[in-house]
Amino acid sequence: MARTAANATATKGSSMFGSRALVPSLGSRSAALLPLALALLAAGAAPLGAQEARAPAPAGDVIGVGNFVHIVANVDESLKFYHDVLGLEITVQQGFAPNPAIEKLGHTEGGQSRIAVVKVPGIALGIELIEYKDIVREPQRPRFFDPGAANFAMRIRNLDALFPKVAAFPGVKVITGGGKPITLTTPNGTLHAVFVQDADGFVVEMLDAPNPPAGSGPVLAGAAFEATVASSEESVKFYKLLGFDMKLGEKFNDNQEMSSTAGAPGASFKQSTATIPGTSVPFTLIEFKNIERKKLSGRTQDPGTTVLQLVVKDVAALTAKLKAAGVSVVTTGGGPVEIVKGLDIAIVRDPNNMLLELVQREPRG
Repeated sequence: MARTAANATATKGSSMFGSRALVPSLGSRSAALLPLALALLAAGAAPLGAQEARAPAPAGDVIGVGNFVHIVANVDESLKFYHDVLGLEITVQQGFAPNPAIEKLGHTEGGQSRIAVVKVPGIALGIELIEYKDIVREPQRPRFFDPGAANFAMRIRNLDALFPKVAAFPGVKVITGGGKPITLTTPNGTLHAVFVQDADGFVVEMLDAPNPPAGSGPVLAGAAFEATVASSEESVKFYKLLGFDMKLGEKFNDNQEMSSTAGAPGASFKQSTATIPGTSVPFTLIEFKNIERKKLSGRTQDPGTTVLQLVVKDVAALTAKLKAAGVSVVTTGGGPVEIVKGLDIAIVRDPNNMLLELVQREPRG
């Protein structure tokens, strides 16, 4: 689980629940692994492209963000969906290989992992697919409303034309009520959207882009990350410990059309928001009620587990601070691991069992 650095850029977009900003990328696994993307879920929804990028939040212990990682059962099968169906470019592919530092980082001693990264157009953000072998794995099969689940949003060129290929792909589950894209009216505009889960349970939100520019690929741009939580209060308290200026959601939203579209019929939802320190990336936590939920318990190697990468100023100091506050450290030994010279990483769990990879890297000369 090592990483290389890449320059940050920014973009605009929106999901059914809100807007998103651009995300810095940290690269691939030969000198970069588990880069992870972040973005949001704000209250309401805006027309695609209508959201303005927000001002960067002050850096503190956290100074940046990486890519969105899927732990998957089979990288080859996942690529058939993300590359062959969605048309996303493969930028990195690496085979299984033993690596003691990587094994210690994720507490996966004895196991090996392989990786593939696909790029979303128009944004410096990869979807990173990681598969483990030679170690016991327990698929998590998350649902959108289960604490620890994560959602990725994309703007699509001609959603209705793409949808039959998506729905026919083995293992994909359409979770939107009615089993097909729906047009819904929100306070901020009309959207045509569908939510699906890939074979490992990761939710992909697909939003039709009106009047798309000329081109051939079905995915235009945009990438969003939203995390489902068990308790807004507990999760906001945790992220404030990391230096996030989290704003606790005031009340639950009872919009049943939105809940049904997102695969949570009958549920109400509440959102708490922040901007990731050192970036312009919006970060949103969503809590559901009035629906049965199960808290996920995935480990680094378990398909369906989500990992979020945060770039930090001092990983040793931050890990010690979190550990003293009772936060669970996944990395063997309870402290950061030197992956290569100038790159130190530790993995911790948030209150919802989402894994956070804390990365410290020396500036490139």
